Amino acid sequence: MRIPAVLTALAATAMLSGCVTESSYRQAQEIVRGSPAMKRDAIDRCYSGASRATPARKAQMAKIMNVSPRTNVARTYCTRAFNGIASGRITYEDFRTKSPRFIRVIQGR
Repeated sequence: MRIPAVLTALAATAMLSGCVTESSYRQAQEIVRGSPAMKRDAIDRCYSGASRATPARKAQMAKIMNVSPRTNVARTYCTRAFNGIASGRITYEDFRTKSPRFIRVIQGR
């Protein structure tokens, strides 16, 4: 099925900058906006990839997000990112460039 493939691609690139087209971003955004189950699935897929980040990368992300390194940094990042995508607070351009708006959202502001 094509829809989960779109979410998988978006989830995989949520932690790492990768290739997501604006069209696939908008498609995934509409899916996670309209389906809480698909949003949970996208967060879980993102977490699966993000949790494999190096300890140094997780520590860096914890500093950026203003959370303790002892928290589940990967889960927090993925949850905040996908909530921002679903709500429309993170646009495709924000996601692609990791803009200041993107940073504010993953900081929980």
